[in-house]
Amino acid sequence: MASTHRMLRLLLLLSFVLSMMAGCAAPAAAPAPGEAAAPGGEVAMTEVGTPRNETLIVQTFDGKTNAPDNMNPLMSGYSIWRGFRELAWGYLWEMDTATGQSYPELAAELPTVLNDEYTQFEIKLKPGTYWSDGVELTADDVIYTLDTYFNNKDKLTYWGVSAITNYVKSYEKVDDYTVRIETVKPAYDFVTTLGVYTWGSAFNIVPKHVFEKVEDLAAFKNEYPVTLGAYTLKSYDPNGQWHLWERREDWDRSATAPLGEPAAKYVFYKNFGDEQTRTLAFIKNEYDVDTFMSPDSIAAAQAQNPNVHTFAASLPYHDMGDACSYGIIMNNLKAPLDKPEVRWALALSLDLPNVGTNSMSGQFKGSALPMPDTQITRPAFFEPLQEWLNELTLADGYKPYNPNFGADMVTKLTEMGMDPAQLPTGDAVTDNYGLGWWKADPVEAEKLMNSVGMFKGADGFYTMPDGSPWTLELVIPSDWNKVMQRVGFSIADSWTKAGFKVNARQVDNGEFGTVQSTNSLLQTMVNWTTSCVFNTNFVNNWRSWTAENLKPVDSSEQVIGNLNRIDNQVIFDKIAEASAMDMSQPEFLAAGQDVIKETIQNMYYINMMNIPTTIPTNETYWTNFPKQENPYAVPYTWWSSFKKILTNIEPAAQ
Repeated sequence: MASTHRMLRLLLLLSFVLSMMAGCAAPAAAPAPGEAAAPGGEVAMTEVGTPRNETLIVQTFDGKTNAPDNMNPLMSGYSIWRGFRELAWGYLWEMDTATGQSYPELAAELPTVLNDEYTQFEIKLKPGTYWSDGVELTADDVIYTLDTYFNNKDKLTYWGVSAITNYVKSYEKVDDYTVRIETVKPAYDFVTTLGVYTWGSAFNIVPKHVFEKVEDLAAFKNEYPVTLGAYTLKSYDPNGQWHLWERREDWDRSATAPLGEPAAKYVFYKNFGDEQTRTLAFIKNEYDVDTFMSPDSIAAAQAQNPNVHTFAASLPYHDMGDACSYGIIMNNLKAPLDKPEVRWALALSLDLPNVGTNSMSGQFKGSALPMPDTQITRPAFFEPLQEWLNELTLADGYKPYNPNFGADMVTKLTEMGMDPAQLPTGDAVTDNYGLGWWKADPVEAEKLMNSVGMFKGADGFYTMPDGSPWTLELVIPSDWNKVMQRVGFSIADSWTKAGFKVNARQVDNGEFGTVQSTNSLLQTMVNWTTSCVFNTNFVNNWRSWTAENLKPVDSSEQVIGNLNRIDNQVIFDKIAEASAMDMSQPEFLAAGQDVIKETIQNMYYINMMNIPTTIPTNETYWTNFPKQENPYAVPYTWWSSFKKILTNIEPAAQ
């Protein structure tokens, strides 16, 4: 009950502060599209000079960017998450995120398989797709991009360059709209590798007529890019806080033309600041779609503005179908994290029910496997492995799996004072909270730590085997991802109570990516990028788990793949075998299950929960966003599928 009272006090305090800041008044009615905003007849304008009723405004995924002028999709660190991939580009094949099925975008159709070995393919491009400067897209652009990937793979840092050059064996132009490609191995995932799997693609086709004139492609900023999508960049903030995109006049010749005309003439990606400032701006109708706003702030905004809505009307209120999940990356190469006993001790010291209630008010779904638990992955991986999980034992005979995790969550929330009518019952318990997770058992964790010579000192914290102090650094996002930030602080609290001395260090988005990719900087961090499995094709994300992608333990060289720092030949061999398998066959899924078993037994990665995508919408200016009752696309403004949302939203009736 004490925890419930604390949450209620926090919610009431936030509501009071926001209402005082807003003048304790209901938000002013927004003008209907095309109507005046005030008696003087002036249409409401945005801060960047566009009509508010023609502008869709979204909070950026990662706050500000340190490279707002970099629009070169051949280099890592280009200005992602703020319109380039979502609005400006096109891919051979896109992903219908409502069904998990690929569909042609730049291509005229799905590829033709030319041999029984599944290594030779023919791609036909759709005639009549034009770059924004009026030049038609042809096979020359595809061939030029492949040439560029291969000829510059040592200096181009976009992750897709390595993925494609290790995947494609040869290629040739047949005619202006036809290309043939041969792959290194059987490629049953050809469409999602050369096209979109989830949020974007490894293969970013660039305009030959622009890039062939550039002397140094690695230094090229591509500041105002020629685009394939329905939008072009109109302006941006040199400080990295916002980007403004404008719909092309010839949108009907763009890659996304078959979807229809995008409703918003302008799309404005902006960082609205810390969560309190964002919540106030949201209440005042200053923007339309948020990204990872915490549940208590959403509730406070809803109390002030009836146009603020969550993905679902009932608990857990938010979309849980993201391709990725929240987990903890560890530098498995660095002592003492190189010991599986230490990694398991950290997992068993992580009290996930407390983490999920403290950070998410219980609005989350646990996942013990290194992937999210979704309607696609559950029957393929989670359900077949339940018996194995229940029988899993550690070296001392201890069984760490708790199959009653969901029921325990319902009990915990009931004891905290939540109305039982709001909580799931029956099968809905595991649907909402997952099939199981690891036991919270600091006693067993201490046994594991002691088994490798790590004991608690006089201060109650674990020491290194030589008796010296050990401080475990946990890197977490700063305010640019408030939800993950809170999850990180809750993890640090859980570990501290179990005897680990933790330094929870907040970093901005730029440093977050640097730590993730640098062995010398990484001990542990809360992350999502290594657990992204959107459908049964587990190889799509895990093919980077190779020995070649490992760097020395304290290297400052950028890690391109294998961010989990897995050094396990069994896993390497299984993934290599699966890469050449027909993904529709049971053997493929069995190989994935074997990889999962090996990953869990060694606890290379502590997966925790499906990403609770807390994405409230303000429907004062725009309606018909994806919701639980109409999930025509995932509700994410940072995936390339956002283009489908833009052709489905509608101006709000006033």
